[in-house]
Amino acid sequence: MNRRQLLKNSVFTAIGLGLSPGIIMSLESCAKERPSSDDPLYFNEEEFDTLWLMANIILPKTETPGAIEAGVPLFMDKLYGEFLEDDEKNKFQAGLKNFMATCENENGEGFLDLDKEAQISYLEKLDNAGAEEEFFKSSKQIILWAYFTSEAGMRSMNYLPVPGRYNGCISIDGEEKNIVGNR
Repeated sequence: MNRRQLLKNSVFTAIGLGLSPGIIMSLESCAKERPSSDDPLYFNEEEFDTLWLMANIILPKTETPGAIEAGVPLFMDKLYGEFLEDDEKNKFQAGLKNFMATCENENGEGFLDLDKEAQISYLEKLDNAGAEEEFFKSSKQIILWAYFTSEAGMRSMNYLPVPGRYNGCISIDGEEKNIVGNR
């Protein structure tokens, strides 16, 4: 290879490297709504997408981060995949399958295929149901618990682990025997 060919190839390589992030981003924007980096470890794709959508509807992003930004679906996937006992896993999976089947029976479409308003109304109906709707209520509790114990959830509440101000270096008069609180 001569010098001219080497120079031409290096220019094409530099242009290709410069354009590749934009091309990749434009191709990713055509993908489904859930980012491809959030691949589930325990749940199958449909189950994970259902949990992802439920979490996004229950705690959407506003001026504060939502459940998705806090990593709630991935937390739930890891929780059920690695930390819970088999009977708890089986109970949750059976509830999730029943949730998806009931939605399809009542609406003619799966939860993922419904439009946003129908998804919200279906979840509201389950939320207003009595104690017989155990799966949705327990899922909602786990979503809220996972969000409010995450860093994003703590920041959204302006949580201070130690209330009040701490003054580490204060002077003590020779006459004082003890100090109560900070000055």
